[in-house]
Amino acid sequence: MRNDIIKATEEIVSCSDNGQHPLVYISLKTGSGQCQYCSQKFVRISKPETTEKVAA
Repeated sequence: MRNDIIKATEEIVSCSDNGQHPLVYISLKTGSGQCQYCSQKFVRISKPETTEKVAA
């Protein structure tokens, strides 16, 4: 079982534990999710706001 949590900005993430188990897709629609094979935990974060201004 893993202790680290992977942060993602996407609503759906994938996990294969570097090819150690079948590729699965995990929905983070509720804010978090966990791989059914390796128990890797994922959490959805909002995209960071950019402070960079675009020239017109």
